[in-house]
Amino acid sequence: MNERRRLWGAAAALVVVALIVGLETPGVANADPSYPTWDDVKRAQGNEAAKKAEIAKIQKLISGLEGQTADLGKKASVAAENVLQAQAALDAAQRKEDALTAQAKKAAETADASSLRAKRLLVQMARQGGGDITLSLLQGDAKDTDAALYRLGVMSRLSDSSRGVFEKAEYDRKNAAALSDDAAAAKKARDAKKKAAQTTLDAAKQAQSAVQTRLAAQDTVSTTLTAQLASLKNTTADVEREYQAGLAWERAQEAAKTPPAPPPSGNTGSPSNPPVTPETPVPPPVASVVDTAIAYAKAQIGEPYVLGGAGPSSWDCSGLTMMSYSASGVAIGGHGSNLQYNYLAAKGRLVTLANMQAGDLLFYSNGGAVGGSKYHVTMYIGGGQMIEAAYPGTTVRIRAVRYGDLVPYAGRPTG
Repeated sequence: MNERRRLWGAAAALVVVALIVGLETPGVANADPSYPTWDDVKRAQGNEAAKKAEIAKIQKLISGLEGQTADLGKKASVAAENVLQAQAALDAAQRKEDALTAQAKKAAETADASSLRAKRLLVQMARQGGGDITLSLLQGDAKDTDAALYRLGVMSRLSDSSRGVFEKAEYDRKNAAALSDDAAAAKKARDAKKKAAQTTLDAAKQAQSAVQTRLAAQDTVSTTLTAQLASLKNTTADVEREYQAGLAWERAQEAAKTPPAPPPSGNTGSPSNPPVTPETPVPPPVASVVDTAIAYAKAQIGEPYVLGGAGPSSWDCSGLTMMSYSASGVAIGGHGSNLQYNYLAAKGRLVTLANMQAGDLLFYSNGGAVGGSKYHVTMYIGGGQMIEAAYPGTTVRIRAVRYGDLVPYAGRPTG
């Protein structure tokens, strides 16, 4: 299990490295000269019109920071999901290697047994003449043995049953050799994925660290802007933070009035774009299971986001949803947003957003594309809110549903 958590992915290495390069530029929080100073605030306080203009400017800057924060969080989420997808591919390679190794071992045992039967038959034949062939088989190397078996296999004096013994020995030997080669190739492929996985994991950690650094810088500026706003409005920073959160909630609810429309039915499906049948009714969720899952998720509020986290005290987005439903004995497809979406789609458990209920899972992809890679998953808890483990630098939290990039189908784990 520790190995699994330590090594996560191969396919995303270049994507993640590119992400790191894109994050190396200085954060806007430290570079933008348009941010007001406290002297600007002090001067504006003496003139009502100037004060009003400065308040509007600061509110716009805070709103812009929110958008930049969301973009940075998205980049971190994409990096994390790429790692999880690569880990799934590595797990599949490991399973293939294990299966082929087991088959090769069994085939070798079968070949040994067949060879022993053939040798016993040769001993019997040697007593009746043909000792030169027997000695060649018993004392020669593998090449000599093949030649001896061939000679015996075509001898017209062999009975059908005797010929069958030699033919089976030859078949079993070739089968064991082929499976052994396949197992060796599978091991080589798995070793390559394992090496690339470690590289990808290291790169992803660097990318998320870069995101976290920029988010921290933006948070510092946001704190200053909020304090300046409070000074201009003669309130407190806490009041202004709550006010800004309220504005963000209102913007989310405004967006909710026109949620993304589902694509037309008839999608034939693919690994990243499974079949969807919006005309097929999905039963309502099982209340007791949903209550358990939501309660479990809420119990983690305040715990930090960590790449690959699946508890007990740190989480990533799909780790939180997976373990929340696991708490009530329900599997939702594994550790990864794509795994969970594809699993629920294959089970026929997708519902349109207009029909989503508490406990349903919400998925995010670029532009909300149904066929696109899902980079984030949250749990809807009702009342226009969701619970999530968002990205580095945040903790498990409840937020208003974000409709930007929201896939037009929610997944219903129970029903």
